[in-house]
Amino acid sequence: MQFTKHIFQYAGIALLLIAVYACPAKKDGAIQGTILPPGSGARITVAKDAKTVTTVDAGAQDGVFSIALAPGTYDISVTSPASPFPLNFPGIVVKPGETTNIPPIQLAPVKSTAVLSGRITPAIDTHITLLYEGKERAAARTNAQGRFEFEGLPTGRYTIQANSPGYANDTMEISLADNQTLSQNMRLLYISAIDGVDWAGGTVRARGVGLPPRNAPTPSVRREMTKRAALADGQRNLLRTIEQIKVGPSQNLTSLLGEGKYVQTLQGYVQGYRVVSERDMDGGRIEVELELPLTGASGLSSYIREK
Repeated sequence: MQFTKHIFQYAGIALLLIAVYACPAKKDGAIQGTILPPGSGARITVAKDAKTVTTVDAGAQDGVFSIALAPGTYDISVTSPASPFPLNFPGIVVKPGETTNIPPIQLAPVKSTAVLSGRITPAIDTHITLLYEGKERAAARTNAQGRFEFEGLPTGRYTIQANSPGYANDTMEISLADNQTLSQNMRLLYISAIDGVDWAGGTVRARGVGLPPRNAPTPSVRREMTKRAALADGQRNLLRTIEQIKVGPSQNLTSLLGEGKYVQTLQGYVQGYRVVSERDMDGGRIEVELELPLTGASGLSSYIREK
């Protein structure tokens, strides 16, 4: 009886150990997919919370890959010499004991040898992201002179995103043709506390108030003249706000452009204002609020950009 008792005890311990060691394996899941065309030398990188978890190569013969992973949400990136960009697949969910199948990933062959380069000011620690068809395709940091370069780009429209600590983020739209070499510079605006400037939203706003004229032939003409006066006052206030914007800790727009070009540049820029609001006040006065973009295609940064 004693011997039988020990056998059951040992058997119970053995089963417990098997269960303990077997549990983690059962809890793992996997990601599986296929890279097309096979033999492209594709490499799959799995990241979680911006940290690389593992990297594997797709099968040379069939392009298949399978990666065992703990349950969670991962970001997948596929790179290949046969494709001009890394392909990114964020938010891939892995469930316990299940395999998440990714639809076949078709690598686009290089159809162009277009080159995009340029210089970003400021040069220090500027990060460049290149988007193609709304998706991030490549990223780089500028060198000590603020220069960047992307090679082997296919024909199409791209968005360049630039950000640097202490400066407003900016974007630019460009088009590339077959085998084109394009140089495009950008100048970022320095962030400082200025009334009317929304750095996060990339806009500058100002109000203007118009007084009704003493003599006007009709009420409608009087109101139109009052609104024109409000718009003119709003533009003057926009200029006063813009004059405070800097392109560096100790450099303003006047010193960058020179007095003559500064006035000409701002006059053209301010004409692109948008009327955000309009309201009638007592005594026949009219108040308007005007807005201008600071960044982007029609922003202030595009007017002071070096060609």
